[in-house]
Amino acid sequence: MMMLKNKTSWLMGALAIMMVSVHVLQVAGLRNTVELKREIFDHSVERSLIQISNWILVSADMTYSEVSNNNGGLVTDDAIADASRTILLRMEEMQVDSLLKIVFEKNGIEADFVLGAFDKYHQPSFLEKHAEVYRDELVDEGYSVDLGPLKLKVYFPSLSSYLLRQGIGAFLFSGFLIIVILIGLLYVFKSVRHSKQIEKIRRDLMNNLTHELKTPISTIGLASEALSDRDLVLDEEQQSYYVGLIKAENKRLGVLVHKVLQASLVEKGSMKLYIQPINTHDVVKEVVKNVAMQVRKMGGKIEVDLRATNPVIKVDKIHLTNVIFNLIDNALKYSGENPRIEIKSEQLEDGLLLKVKDNGVGIPEEHLGKVFERLYRVPTGNVHDVKGFGLGLSYVKTVVERHGGSIRVDSKLGEYSVFILKLKFDPPQE
Repeated sequence: MMMLKNKTSWLMGALAIMMVSVHVLQVAGLRNTVELKREIFDHSVERSLIQISNWILVSADMTYSEVSNNNGGLVTDDAIADASRTILLRMEEMQVDSLLKIVFEKNGIEADFVLGAFDKYHQPSFLEKHAEVYRDELVDEGYSVDLGPLKLKVYFPSLSSYLLRQGIGAFLFSGFLIIVILIGLLYVFKSVRHSKQIEKIRRDLMNNLTHELKTPISTIGLASEALSDRDLVLDEEQQSYYVGLIKAENKRLGVLVHKVLQASLVEKGSMKLYIQPINTHDVVKEVVKNVAMQVRKMGGKIEVDLRATNPVIKVDKIHLTNVIFNLIDNALKYSGENPRIEIKSEQLEDGLLLKVKDNGVGIPEEHLGKVFERLYRVPTGNVHDVKGFGLGLSYVKTVVERHGGSIRVDSKLGEYSVFILKLKFDPPQE
């Protein structure tokens, strides 16, 4: 078992490392994708700006050529100023921002942008009001293209997020798949651990069951041999002793079988309830009467304090009897010598409250939430220290809930445990 546990831990560790490695590769892949998108984006922007520049210059070409020719090929400051004004005029007439947006979209660029035209001193010749806040970015980081004596610059304020969105889809989808796989692995790991726990519980159950059955069977066998041995002369008192021993052990076997059958009914979901009005106090008194002799032999005592003013509720009498018997039997098992058991009832608006308290070893806090699980037994060191199979409380919880009620347990380690049942007057009909 330890070797299997170590192998499982190593396997889960290896899978975790693999998942982290895949995630790292994802991040690296996303970075490479963004870089590739950036290169494509840069090329598309440059191509678009050159196209816009050519359109503007073609529109302003006549005036610009005339300025250049009239000065013998030398462009004076006045000529530059005239050319700049002409280009700016063409930019306004052509609504360059709208035209540039169309060209960008045609080249697959849908990112928001601002633009401006600057002279050789980086002073703005054309700059819309909403773009003024990005003036420095346009000069230092913007994409640029010559526009006669000016430079047309374009800046994308949200370029990083835009490029990231271009490649994030596949990244998120693969990340989602990894999360699903991780959840699946965790579920498998949890299922494996649960299966190991169930296997251990079943093994303990079989060991305990074998031990429980072996004692009465051996006792009955020895008593039967004594009674059937003709060479052994027994007086009437001795015969009665052996007969009583056989009856007692046979009854014990019957109780064991009954508990297993109860658990079988719960597992198969074939428990049938025959609901009828029953006086709960009468059921409690009847069970206490039946177990009184066993309690006295252990040097114990059962105190009954039934204060409910209307103890008549609709329940299945047989199953309610089994519930109370199982709770008393559980209290006796964990109370040691001189057990003291208190059974109380209180009236509720919609039903009845029953409390079964013992003076036993108590239940550790970490086990309180598990005592009603099937086959679960609170560890006591040796599996045979306390008789039982971990079936009784699971059966109790199922019966109570089938009646529309609830059950919980409070305990103080080393002092007591108290099981609190809430039963309704009218349980839901099946």
